[in-house]
Amino acid sequence: MTSWITRRRAFALLLALTLLPGPEPEYNVPFHRARELSIRSVALPPATAAALGPFRPRGAWQLISNDIRFGGYSALIPREPGRLLAISDRGAWLEFAEPAMGVAAKSRDHAMDHVLPNRKEWTSITDSEAATSDSDFGGAGSRIWISWEDRRAISRFTATRETPWADEGRTFPKPIGKWSAQFGAEAMVRLNSGRFIVVSEAFAPRSYERRHQTLLFDGDPAGTGPVRALRGALVADEGYRPTDLARLPDGRVLVLLRQLVWPLPMRFSCRIAIADPEDLRRTGRWHAQTLARLDPPLPADNYEALAVRPRRDGKLDVWVMSDDNRNSTQRSLLLKLELTPADLPPRRAPKLRQ
Repeated sequence: MTSWITRRRAFALLLALTLLPGPEPEYNVPFHRARELSIRSVALPPATAAALGPFRPRGAWQLISNDIRFGGYSALIPREPGRLLAISDRGAWLEFAEPAMGVAAKSRDHAMDHVLPNRKEWTSITDSEAATSDSDFGGAGSRIWISWEDRRAISRFTATRETPWADEGRTFPKPIGKWSAQFGAEAMVRLNSGRFIVVSEAFAPRSYERRHQTLLFDGDPAGTGPVRALRGALVADEGYRPTDLARLPDGRVLVLLRQLVWPLPMRFSCRIAIADPEDLRRTGRWHAQTLARLDPPLPADNYEALAVRPRRDGKLDVWVMSDDNRNSTQRSLLLKLELTPADLPPRRAPKLRQ
């Protein structure tokens, strides 16, 4: 038993070291909107139904750019119809047009820059790991919240065409301040009710690598007024850590999960699960029920970003993006999946808190 525990601890330490961000690059490169973004189509295997469950594959792409700000994307938000906003763990952003099936092109219809122009006031790396918005479609006037893992902070921005990142300030919620800086607030979502859920990447003590500390805020955690936070736990497949959340029209949430399979070279196993915030509110726990496996022969990598866009026909476009960790052996992959809400498992009545 002791040797097994020692091996698990050694592997956890190796995981932390391999996922640590590298040296902070120089960001004083002039911003040029015309820098090209290469979008290369990636072939999908013919038989994927068993792995993807209710999801249907609609395309896969690799994004490539020599811009120093490119890469490391860990959050994804749908913007105005037909556009996606990716945010990297270095506090940079990339907005681009959604690619079409089979596309392979040089795209100039994109923009790259930094979330915070006044980065000098941050004394450490701005490890932005999660983002959410108050609109399913984005557009003028929408607000965006970003969780900074190493600073244990949440920022709120107003995004308009004239000022895409109007910084409205940031707060340091006390409950998040108790989490680890390395395995802290990894996933966040704003619910349609105005409540916020923030989930830690770390395994909770004595959880058998299944439970993750969760906070349910009854309002805006970056607001000026008092906000209460309910402490709870997300229960997921053993060994898998949550990397992102995305709300569904019926009030439930898709959960993106990741497991490091082998560190050198890094190989990952990922899952898409569904969980109900009402379980969390009533019982203090919510369970992530796995729906899909993002493993080979599907294009596999370190998937950390998830976005859902409702369509006029009632179906949902689900976008999944990988964080390349600025590692030459990894890729910035983008998957498009189609989901019919009727194919989801039915909601279950949660048991009341004992």
